[in-house]
Amino acid sequence: MNAASDKFFYTGTETEITERATAFIIAEAYRAISDHGRFSLVLAGGNSPRSLYRQLAQGVATSNGEIRCIPWEKTWLFWGDERSMPADHQESNYQMARETLLSQISISEEHVFRMPAEQEDGNIAAKEYEETIRSFFIASGSRSQLNFPVFDLVILGLGDDGHTASLFPGNAESLQETKRWVVAVNEPLAKPPGKRLTLTLPAINHARNILFFSTSRDKAGLAQRIFSTVEKEVPASLVEPVKGKTFWFSVQL
Repeated sequence: MNAASDKFFYTGTETEITERATAFIIAEAYRAISDHGRFSLVLAGGNSPRSLYRQLAQGVATSNGEIRCIPWEKTWLFWGDERSMPADHQESNYQMARETLLSQISISEEHVFRMPAEQEDGNIAAKEYEETIRSFFIASGSRSQLNFPVFDLVILGLGDDGHTASLFPGNAESLQETKRWVVAVNEPLAKPPGKRLTLTLPAINHARNILFFSTSRDKAGLAQRIFSTVEKEVPASLVEPVKGKTFWFSVQL
């Protein structure tokens, strides 16, 4: 483990980082519930989180042999980004989470807030999802005008080009957003290309905890460079929590 102020880096095999990240997320869930009665978790898309979500569904064994899981009845799920396609499409981030996590646990549909990215007008969909988030935090007793949400934990992936969520290099409008929580983007060079919804950097950076998870050896060097601030230009390097902490879980080089 490497640590720098409020940043932590864990490396190992895919199995090792998956188990450690799972244990960390479960511990944070209990901590959040003890502190304010609920756990708000933002899920990532892509391929890397598949093993993590399967492990979260199974839980982790404690020292006395018991299985510890997230208290799903006190957990609310959100998404960091979504592709503009039907929710049941195989390349939908929601569908990936449904297959690996949601179908394996007992959680109320009222606790699952997927992004309505299939809507034709992305800007309307972005405003709708922002209002969904806002309503949740207001109903949860958040004070003041709620300039930005404070999620308990945001899971993020890492792209080959350094993108995270659907915040891509060269998209100045989304990367420089300072007020909106959710924006629509169109990325012709993304995989797959096309329109998407994404949380903005301010919405991500106000989280209590941010967890980068990557099982790709091809990205391990990039993850290290971002963590050590050698790489400062890619979108993932702009993830800097206002008051929270950042945790990196990456496979070994």
